[in-house]
Amino acid sequence: MDEDLKKKILIVDSDAANAAELAVFLKQMNYGVQTCSGYQTALAAVQDWKPDLVILNIIIEAFNALDLISEVKKNPFTQNQKFIIFSRTPKVDIVTGPAPKVKGYLTKPVDFELLKSTLRGIAPEPGLGRTVTVMVGDDDEEFSELIKMFLEANNYNPVVINDPLQIMSRIKAEKPDVLILDIMMPKKDGFQIMNEMQDEAATAAIPIIVLSALRLNNFQERGILTGLPEIISKEMPGDLLLSIIAKEIGGGPVREAMDTPITAIPAKPRVLVADDQTELLLLMKETIEAAGFEVCIASDGQEALKVTFEMHPDIVVLDYNMPIKDGLSVARDLKDNPLFAHIPIIICTALSEKNTKIKGLSMGIDDYLIKPVDTDELVARIRMILKRNKLVLDTNPLSKLPGNPSIQARVERDIQQGGPFAVLYLDLNNFKAYNDIYGFESGDRILKATANLLVKLTIQNENSRDFIGHIGGDDFIIVTDFERAEELAGRIVKAFDEIAPSFYTKEDRARGYIISTDRQSNIKKFSFLAIAIGIVHNTLRPLASFAQVSNIGSELKKAAKNHDGSSYIIDRRRD
Repeated sequence: MDEDLKKKILIVDSDAANAAELAVFLKQMNYGVQTCSGYQTALAAVQDWKPDLVILNIIIEAFNALDLISEVKKNPFTQNQKFIIFSRTPKVDIVTGPAPKVKGYLTKPVDFELLKSTLRGIAPEPGLGRTVTVMVGDDDEEFSELIKMFLEANNYNPVVINDPLQIMSRIKAEKPDVLILDIMMPKKDGFQIMNEMQDEAATAAIPIIVLSALRLNNFQERGILTGLPEIISKEMPGDLLLSIIAKEIGGGPVREAMDTPITAIPAKPRVLVADDQTELLLLMKETIEAAGFEVCIASDGQEALKVTFEMHPDIVVLDYNMPIKDGLSVARDLKDNPLFAHIPIIICTALSEKNTKIKGLSMGIDDYLIKPVDTDELVARIRMILKRNKLVLDTNPLSKLPGNPSIQARVERDIQQGGPFAVLYLDLNNFKAYNDIYGFESGDRILKATANLLVKLTIQNENSRDFIGHIGGDDFIIVTDFERAEELAGRIVKAFDEIAPSFYTKEDRARGYIISTDRQSNIKKFSFLAIAIGIVHNTLRPLASFAQVSNIGSELKKAAKNHDGSSYIIDRRRD
């Protein structure tokens, strides 16, 4: 192809090896390519060479990548320059890999309930005269203030540092119990600070929670940090990169990909393998990982339950004969738990008795494999079961929570059993106005965050029998014991109000409201998102049908929506 007809791509990256490898790859795809590694040379190349696209490593060591984007965008001659963020760097392993220094990784806008649970997992709980100091290192003053308020509300002692150059000296002086650290800051990024902390014994042991607008190992069509398409990954997904480039500028051999919708790099299916034979366990792990799966392992039945609760695998492979709990006991516990009942299970056993298989199949076991396990057959069975399960699984595609058929079946089961129970109907206030202003992608993020919040507050351990469902849209449902229903509703209301401000821009947070149109097209002010809960129960009057429960729940939920902020109403009527 004539060089003058090729689409031009500028690669800006201080990692010469990565830049060279990417340049070779793109040249093979018939793009014109140049590379540079410095701030001024990148500006000059944008102005003089006029590339169709700039591929920028945002985790670049030579300068602040955000400053380059800002400078290009404010120049009237280059303000329309197209960028995509592509960071292919081993630095990502520091956050997402097995390095002991990072104990948690949360993305902005922060899920405060997840932050709370992460803090409790790595530091003592404050109270009873015990001070727990949490240092926040983030150059975003507005966001830091939000984190500070959350920490104070949960009895932590917050120390906020907004100047990255002062963070290291303050760590040495304060010796915090936990450091919450942004990895993308001007002058000195979080990666440098983490490396410096490892150089001294006094700071190397301080647990770190990384907090960033970057979605590591993922693709975002519009990244929160840059507003540009972002891929942050230690691996280079070539097909995905080409289709994104084609969508932005065309050119190369992949024009047909311009019309292909891009959403996200598909996550690897997660497989839990549990077996007390270490050599076999590691062999199965290695084989399944080589086939393209993410694998977590356990060496006994109790650990398998714990890992399932923590990791939420897509499929579980259990040895029948394990210590503490055997495979069928683990399977029974999973099938009895509504949060895990949908997970397919394969049992590996040396037992070939007919009765054992019948017992397992009656519990909902998806498949049996006889030991010694043929690992290739195991991989084939895993793939087949996951494909089949995806076709029939009754879950909401957005939240992954059970949908309406499962909801109705669970409520009707509790009605038939006759014991005391409660049903929480939950709905978000002002969700339409939020969607209208921030867009459906942000709205979906709210629904996912709400679903995660409900799961974390309701299902506190692997023995929980509570049920959570997603009716659709911004409507959710929880079935629980009557004794804990009101306390649970109160915790949900409090937690949702804690995280709601994080879903808005700093300007909207300062105003305390947004301006949008209601369903009658009237322009009005809308306060922040809130959650309304109606609690239906059978302790004061009998409940005879799912339709009755649904009608009462809708009525109570509607009444709760009339209150300012999040609130709940419990049915106290006797007829």
